[in-house]
Amino acid sequence: MGRGGNMKKRLLGAFIVLFILITSLILGEIPFSITMTVVALLGLKELIDIKYKKRKINIIKILCYLLMILFMINNLILKIDNKVMICISLILLILPVIFYNDKDKYNINDSLYLFGIIYFIGYAFLNIIDMMCISIYKCIYIFVIAFITDTYAYISGMLIGKHRFTDISPKKTIEGCLIGGVMGVFIGSVYYYSLVGDLSLIKTIIMSIVLVFLSEMGDLVFSSIKRYFDKKDYSNIIPGHGGILDRFDSVIFVSLGMLIMINIL
Repeated sequence: MGRGGNMKKRLLGAFIVLFILITSLILGEIPFSITMTVVALLGLKELIDIKYKKRKINIIKILCYLLMILFMINNLILKIDNKVMICISLILLILPVIFYNDKDKYNINDSLYLFGIIYFIGYAFLNIIDMMCISIYKCIYIFVIAFITDTYAYISGMLIGKHRFTDISPKKTIEGCLIGGVMGVFIGSVYYYSLVGDLSLIKTIIMSIVLVFLSEMGDLVFSSIKRYFDKKDYSNIIPGHGGILDRFDSVIFVSLGMLIMINIL
């Protein structure tokens, strides 16, 4: 398929993602929370499949999905102490090492990997839900930073990019990253200062700079994971983009970064 065909698929994928996000935001907190929980589960599935697709540990996989659902529901409804949730998850993921008794099928490294990705993905999307409950504009800001930075980096890199940024992602260029970063900071800062306005202009710009940096680094981190497992995309669920994590990789890091920044500034 030529560049025109790829661009059409990419635009279709972007439209689908934006339509689902905007619709769930309009419908309110519960539909949006359900949408983000589904996205978190799909992201978790992709990180599980990229490492364990050929391993017959279906019970462990199901356990991971249940733990993710429990984690999301707990923070939204049950309100059990997170320390208790972490202990429960650790015990349930480590104990099967004994029952499998086969290091090639399931071992301690596997249990810690699964524990890590559950809470890594879970906290990122749970924070997006929390932002929605606090302020819909703060929630949208996360997506504005990630999507604007990524979109301008992609377009400018394709049009004028000449210098490769890193071998981790060969298509990324220095020119694309710079323009994407500048536009992400500019549009993100204007958006936040105009519609949220709970920080000074200087603090707003500082936060946007940090989050744009995390957005671009998050993209590279997830690209490096794919390279490590010798995969091109996490899945093919989004036309022209790949998997959930191919589209939401930057969003995950921006969400976690914003949680830090709003408690510092």
